Amino acid sequence: MNSIENADQKQTQRETIRIYLGPNLRGGQLLQSTVFRSGIPSYLTPLMAEQPDVAELIVPVDEMTEVQERILQAGTAEYTVYQRLLGKGN
Repeated sequence: MNSIENADQKQTQRETIRIYLGPNLRGGQLLQSTVFRSGIPSYLTPLMAEQPDVAELIVPVDEMTEVQERILQAGTAEYTVYQRLLGKGN
């Protein structure tokens, strides 16, 4: 395998790694900072159907820092979604 193929493979792996940045959900359904390496598992489908905001806070690891900053900034979409998941939002 040449270096271009290695770079492409690493980029693909990076794109598939995602992290949940929302709050811990009741009953241990989903914990903050859970990492998903091969897509979102099917057992989370009912949870995401019940609480669509969960999907908004499962982001590529490459975007983690920026999203965490927006979660702390009142008025951003990420802040609003996080607050709703905490039960403090609309």
